[in-house]
Amino acid sequence: MVLSSGTRGVAARAGRPAASPAAGRAGGRKVRRVVDGYALVLPAALLYGVFLLAPIVQTVYLGFTRWDGLTASPAWTGLDNYRRLVGDERFFSALLNNLRWVAGSWLAQGFGLALAALLSASWIRGRTVFRTVFFVPATMSLVVVGIVWDFVYNPGWGLLNSALDTVGAGAATTGWLSGESTAMPAVIATANWTYFGFAMVIFMAGLQNVDRSLYEAAALDGAGAFAQFRHITVPGLRTQITLLLIVSFINTLRTFDLVYVMTSGGPGGSTEVVAYYIYSLAFTTRQVGYGAATAVVLTVLTLLVTIVFLRLRERD
Repeated sequence: MVLSSGTRGVAARAGRPAASPAAGRAGGRKVRRVVDGYALVLPAALLYGVFLLAPIVQTVYLGFTRWDGLTASPAWTGLDNYRRLVGDERFFSALLNNLRWVAGSWLAQGFGLALAALLSASWIRGRTVFRTVFFVPATMSLVVVGIVWDFVYNPGWGLLNSALDTVGAGAATTGWLSGESTAMPAVIATANWTYFGFAMVIFMAGLQNVDRSLYEAAALDGAGAFAQFRHITVPGLRTQITLLLIVSFINTLRTFDLVYVMTSGGPGGSTEVVAYYIYSLAFTTRQVGYGAATAVVLTVLTLLVTIVFLRLRERD
């Protein structure tokens, strides 16, 4: 290989071999690829920073202030908002409602799993129609779902009370969304109506990866349908189960729209969840700083629980 006298001289003085022209061209192509990559990512990174990271940083800052959202600048108060949150019974009541909602959503996942196993059976006729019907609610806006189910729960002419009257259970009719003991279960049932169809689709996709020969071997050994479901289907869907538990948990903690449309947190705060409480603080009572602190705590709780779930899944 022929090197210029200048290049050989520099390399010799540095005590290392001189770079060849081919190596230089390869280095140039590598630099161009890196620059092109950053150029492609830059627009998305800017949008992410402006519309996600910047609001998060601003919310964390506001959590240390007292601000009504109207005055020019917030007043720095340090940890006062977080100290107040420790003794806030309304916050913990809303958080308890969130946890009830989580339990209800996990029941919906269980129903979706059973439905996926049933609709994967070859002896079910019209499986495609059933799958479509059960999945349709998952495609609807929660605002629309809330309005529709508000009609269903209407105490005067709603479908639910009418159905109870028809089957002779008129004594059970009530104002489902106006009673403190019935409002929360009614809202959770509405949410579950949209959850289980999505869970069913995820579980059905997971079932495609379960080895069918395991079912045949289990059948030869005399295992019934329930035993096959328990010992083959459920272990084969552990990844999907973990995914759905995490997703439903996160979705439940940030639930707002259904509560806003159906009950506005009432009656008596019986359906108020943390996200709605944050909305009330920030936009109704103008306690923007305290609302921001509450949002930060909710975010941290969500991250911690998600990490715990993932660690448990990895250990399993």
